[in-house]
Amino acid sequence: MTSDSLEPTGLKEQSKASAPTPGVAPVQDTSSAPKSGRAKGAASAKAKPSRATVPQGPRFAILEHVDLRVLSFTAAFLIGAVATLVLLASATFGFKGSYDGRVLPGVHVGSVDLSGATRDEAMAKLESSYTYLSQGEVTVKTPVGVTTITYQQVDRGPDTEAMADAAMAIGHSGNLMTDAASAIHSAFFGEDLPVVIRIDPTALAQRVHDLVASSAVPPQDAQATTKGGSFSITPSASGRGVDEFPIGAAILNQLTETSAPADLQAGGSFMTLQPRVDDTAAQKAIALATKMTVDVTVTWNTPPTPLPAGWTPKKWTITADQIRSWIVFGVGQDGKYEPAVDPAQVSGYLAGISGEANVPATSPSVLFDPSGKPKTLRTGNNGVGIDLGATTDLIASYLDSLATGGKTQGGIEVAVAAISPQIKPVDVTKFVIIGQQTITYFVGPSNGGGANIKVPARNLNGQVVGPGDQFSFLRGVGPIDAAHGFAMGGVILNGQSNHTGAMGGGICSASTTMFNAAAKAGLQIDERHAHFYYINRYPIGRDATVYSNGTNLWDLRWTNDTANPILIRAWTTRGSKEYITIQLWSLPTGRSVTWIGDNTGNETNIVKAAVNSPQYVTTVKPGKTYAAEVATNGFNIAVTRIVKDSNGNVIHNQTWKSQYTAVNGQLQIGTTPAPILTPTPPPTPAPTPAVILIPFLLRWRRKNDD
Repeated sequence: MTSDSLEPTGLKEQSKASAPTPGVAPVQDTSSAPKSGRAKGAASAKAKPSRATVPQGPRFAILEHVDLRVLSFTAAFLIGAVATLVLLASATFGFKGSYDGRVLPGVHVGSVDLSGATRDEAMAKLESSYTYLSQGEVTVKTPVGVTTITYQQVDRGPDTEAMADAAMAIGHSGNLMTDAASAIHSAFFGEDLPVVIRIDPTALAQRVHDLVASSAVPPQDAQATTKGGSFSITPSASGRGVDEFPIGAAILNQLTETSAPADLQAGGSFMTLQPRVDDTAAQKAIALATKMTVDVTVTWNTPPTPLPAGWTPKKWTITADQIRSWIVFGVGQDGKYEPAVDPAQVSGYLAGISGEANVPATSPSVLFDPSGKPKTLRTGNNGVGIDLGATTDLIASYLDSLATGGKTQGGIEVAVAAISPQIKPVDVTKFVIIGQQTITYFVGPSNGGGANIKVPARNLNGQVVGPGDQFSFLRGVGPIDAAHGFAMGGVILNGQSNHTGAMGGGICSASTTMFNAAAKAGLQIDERHAHFYYINRYPIGRDATVYSNGTNLWDLRWTNDTANPILIRAWTTRGSKEYITIQLWSLPTGRSVTWIGDNTGNETNIVKAAVNSPQYVTTVKPGKTYAAEVATNGFNIAVTRIVKDSNGNVIHNQTWKSQYTAVNGQLQIGTTPAPILTPTPPPTPAPTPAVILIPFLLRWRRKNDD
């Protein structure tokens, strides 16, 4: 019997794959020996059984058997692969570890093999191999002349640092897997890095400029300005000369290539030079500026926290004319000529109104007990005021937005900032003296009868300098005028002493005392100035003068660079010879201070002072003498202060150099003023007849007029 497409061939396959079912005769397999073409066809049919005729249960059994073998093989393969990767990674890491601090094998820069080199060795190899890059010259020919620029003059050469760093970076990123991959790739395939050439474009541009600039007629940019309350334009003008930029750019492009010849040629010709800013650009800038010239309302409506007593909202109006006067013109970062408000003028305006708007801080202060030890600390309160920088930016941004089409708004709320100096509460009973100094002074005209030393001591006493705050002597002593207790005193002007020539003269005894107290405390000294000549009442090389005339300002400033507030105690003593003492109190800092060179004998460039012949003056009582100048040698001295913390680390190492000028002595002797001789008046001449006739003639004329 022959089979057709409906023959259950799946049963024949099953009989070969499984044991016979008991009681059922096995079906004979005829597929192995076909006898005719039909038999071959049956075999083909058997290879592609119909889904409807294949029993599903036995077929699943066959698939499960096959899957287990595949899974077993796959698992074995994966385990082997992972093991291989682990072994490979271990080998790679071990290999890479042997190249810590060295270039991995296979890394080249250009033609130079840097395998195994340290950074310094790599730089040396690169310098040696590419030293030719710094050998050569450029000949520049223009209508105004010829010049030669050597490669060394523009600092051309191999950038060995950049190339060595790039080579060292391969396989040393810190990422294990990435570095392992880089190490494998470099070892098997190599890693080629480009040659980096170093060149100074500024030096090149300057060399070209030196050749052509002298014969050039530079172009004139158009300028927009504010004059007489309105904007105006200064027209632009073209120039003529050799354009430097394309010459420099062409040379630069060639010198950045390793193939640049050692005898490079370049040049240029005369051309019309156009201005960067033409009239059209200036007109556009003025059009933008016109949009910015509007009235601006500045408000402070948000109450400060905590609310100070008597605070009310505030409003100011900046007129359009004021805004116009603030506008300046220039080329912006985007290369466009455009208007902008001058931030200095805006900030100056805000500083003017801040005095009426700011809520001042309550300064911290300290009370001392009768023995002179700190007793109570008043921490004070922060004030609040206009943040000048932030508010300036707000106004500038608003006006800039108007220039670009933004809409006007009702007002600009000021930005505010806290005004120091609030400090944290601290137990001042544990404070100790961290620095102190006492200076002798003699009451006399040179210090305003002592007022110019006593008043600063009284004003400084009890002040508190918070952590991180800067102390200013001139700010600390307050206004120096007669209304605040100061008097006329001595000052050194043009190398001579004027004993009553300045308000507050003699105050330097107080500033010198403060300087030495702060310096001994190991604090950060920010500003100190030496006197014109040396005053022997002061530690040598450690004096500190202060001066202000409205233009020049010499101050004494130091910063509290400790973690705790510093309390100032200052006082003066009375007697024939008086003293000023300043103490600085705080928690122990653990700092130590060492002085070097602050002793007599370390002076250099000594100039001996002479004594001038006596002067006889009437400003001194007859028979009395007065030392207008004390003979004082001139010399230079350098004093160094080294401050260490509790661990021995140096935190300050400052040297103060003082150059004192020699002053000759001058003694004045009082003398009696010469008598003032009154000249004898000449005799009165006898009256002439004309003089006698004048009244008569007047009477005669009046009589006749009547």
